[in-house]
Amino acid sequence: MENSNTTKTSALLTLISVFFFWGFLAASNGIFIPFCKTHFSLSQFQSQLIDSAFYGAYFIGSLLLYLFSLQFNKDIINKVGYKKNDYLRIADFYYWCADHDPCC
Repeated sequence: MENSNTTKTSALLTLISVFFFWGFLAASNGIFIPFCKTHFSLSQFQSQLIDSAFYGAYFIGSLLLYLFSLQFNKDIINKVGYKKNDYLRIADFYYWCADHDPCC
């Protein structure tokens, strides 16, 4: 049986890394939007659509997960586990960054 006083270092490091990357991406929008505005000659409305798309993706993704859970009566996150779910999200993040980065 596991001792209740032991620390969950790997879970804590995973949680810290996930929130660091999410925070980094959200903070990067403040730099990315003015760059896109000047580089592509966007209006204020068009440049704010970038921000709306960024946060709208979180809303649509969570809404789809909720609707899937209702439709099939399954909780995917609890079935997979929070730790594996975090690892999958980090791997997905790296995949999309490598796939869509023009420098790679």
